[in-house]
Amino acid sequence: MHSNERGSVQVIGIVVLLVILVSIGVFSGILAGYLKNAPSVEDVDIESRRSLPTIIYDVNGQVLTRLMVENRAWVPLEDVPANLMNAVVAVEDHTFYDHHGISLRRIAGALWHDLKHMSPDQGGSTITAQLAKNVFLSQEKTIDRKIWEALYAFQLERRYTKDEILEYYLNWIYLGHGVYGIEAASQLYFGKPVNQLSLGECALLAGLAKSGELYSPYKNMEASLRRRRIVLKRMVDVGYISSEEADKAAEEEVRLAGLKESGGAVGKYVRYMVRDYLLGKYGKDAVYRGGLTVKTTIDLKAQRAAESSFSSLLPKGRVEEREGYSLTYPQCALVAIDAQTGAIRALVGGRGEDEYNRAIKAVRSPGSAMKPFVYTAAIASGYTPATIVVDEPISYPAGDGSMWSPKNYNGKYNGAMTLRQALEQSTNTISVKLVEALGPETVISYAKRMGITSLVEKGSKNDKGLALALGGLTQGVTPIEMAEAYSVLANGGVKVTPYIISEVRDANGIILESHGPNKEIVLDERTAYVMADMMKGVISSAGGTGWRANIGRPAAGKTGTADSNTDAWFVGFTPDMVASVWIGEDTLREMRYSGYGVVGSGKAAEIWGSFMKQALAGTTPRDFNVPEGIVSDVAICRTSGELATASCPESDVAYEKFVVGTEPISSCSVHNIYAQPHTDNQGNGVEHDPYGQVDVAPQTPSYTDSGDSQQPQPWWQP
Repeated sequence: MHSNERGSVQVIGIVVLLVILVSIGVFSGILAGYLKNAPSVEDVDIESRRSLPTIIYDVNGQVLTRLMVENRAWVPLEDVPANLMNAVVAVEDHTFYDHHGISLRRIAGALWHDLKHMSPDQGGSTITAQLAKNVFLSQEKTIDRKIWEALYAFQLERRYTKDEILEYYLNWIYLGHGVYGIEAASQLYFGKPVNQLSLGECALLAGLAKSGELYSPYKNMEASLRRRRIVLKRMVDVGYISSEEADKAAEEEVRLAGLKESGGAVGKYVRYMVRDYLLGKYGKDAVYRGGLTVKTTIDLKAQRAAESSFSSLLPKGRVEEREGYSLTYPQCALVAIDAQTGAIRALVGGRGEDEYNRAIKAVRSPGSAMKPFVYTAAIASGYTPATIVVDEPISYPAGDGSMWSPKNYNGKYNGAMTLRQALEQSTNTISVKLVEALGPETVISYAKRMGITSLVEKGSKNDKGLALALGGLTQGVTPIEMAEAYSVLANGGVKVTPYIISEVRDANGIILESHGPNKEIVLDERTAYVMADMMKGVISSAGGTGWRANIGRPAAGKTGTADSNTDAWFVGFTPDMVASVWIGEDTLREMRYSGYGVVGSGKAAEIWGSFMKQALAGTTPRDFNVPEGIVSDVAICRTSGELATASCPESDVAYEKFVVGTEPISSCSVHNIYAQPHTDNQGNGVEHDPYGQVDVAPQTPSYTDSGDSQQPQPWWQP
């Protein structure tokens, strides 16, 4: 070799050596940089990164919705079938129990593939490295991320046992359609918990770890089955199952549960209500990542009945375009509670086009649905269902110097009527007369103790006027407080506070809060019973305004229509359930629509009836309990309000119920021409004009009702 050739070789050797040394230096510097910033054992805390959904259940344990960043349900390793664990290990990392976080053989193979194809596409990750990537790193495919993946994997292996790592991995992996972890995936694909999966189902689920979207049986059944066969073959190769078991599992029919609408189609306003409460109390991170378990009082059967009743019976009058959405009018609301406990069984806050929950936020005029409070005060003050009051034109001076002349909805007057008839037919003039006789303060006190919280008693504009009798309130009432107030009459004088959350637990099963019935005696049970019996006639009598609410079982209620048909109500109850239905526009606008006409309280009663029939199906019909101190089947004459005689026309005779001590003791002075001046229950002589109002104050029963109770601010009100 010539000297110049030797010189060239030496130069090349020096250059190569320099390149190697520089490369080693650069690599050492880079490695030193990575090692300097490498995570410590304390940094790889998976628990702090865990994201679990809050799951909200109905009263029967059915899922209403999940509030989540990721749809995940955690399952401990001891509840995971061995076939599923083995399938995942076999196909994803068969040396899992032998390495310390990374597999040099897998990495070398992946690097060779990446260099050959000039793309970092090939995976060489172990289960530990995949867990590190899923929990702590991004999903981008770069050399830099793979180095960090290895560093995190080493530390994970130092901090956790193999079983702990496998449990985290199985609960963390993405398996398609927005679900994370094997339990959520098992429910999504097969509709059952993971511990009930067959070998074939375990293999199919394990195959999704490679790509949940690509191998989803919902999207590509053929690809899913091919992937299942690969998993089963790997299980045979590793020695987890026999060839015969693999062949049998490969032939298993795939029975999918069916994809369901995200977030659930039922109970939209329930979900909003519960969500807002949880966010206000626990914060966003706990609600969307903390894995709370929330049990509600909602009954999905009743909830579906409420929503279907509105969708099938509520007319579509007009559509108002908003920015980004539209609202269909009239809008609506419903609240149904268990009459004995106050547990909310169904709640609808609108047509589902917005998040404004009218059931708990819409303060509206109750119209004649306010009258039961007037009549309750009257019965408690000694009036009876047979008390005669005259329906006639009346006028009162208004504050501006004009005269206020309340009229009946049909513009007609019926003359002398019993209180029962007046309530059944929703006679306006008689309700006003009662408020005048009792005093607005007395009526307000009964409404408050029964649950109405929005009455105004101070200021220049207040509710201490005669318009109170017809629901002419300064503010109004909400559907939920009307349900609460009517529960007193359904429940023998006991008010029950509506509640929707029965229990909240954290991710570890520790109870954070629990709620149950909150009951308060606010009314004598005899008064409540007489009122419930009178209100039954609103539905069942020939002239009752709520006849559309007849459900074929004992039920009571009251219609209500605000001035100019801006609001329509029906609030009713059985011994088992109380429900208030409201229909209206969000502004004070008449519900008159082209091609339909006016929407009134009859439509609210019809919707109430439809809902109650469905919600109570399967519940044995029963009547209201008759308390002690009630005398029944007293034959009275509806013309005089006195005891019926043989001279009274059969059409005028009715059989009435009374609180003991308030029943009439004198014979009818209208039809019995021989009747003598009679005495009242106290032995006092009474002059009675059968066609006028009662000429003496009603007799006060021998019992006294409880006084006004302090009304706490409901949690659902802002």
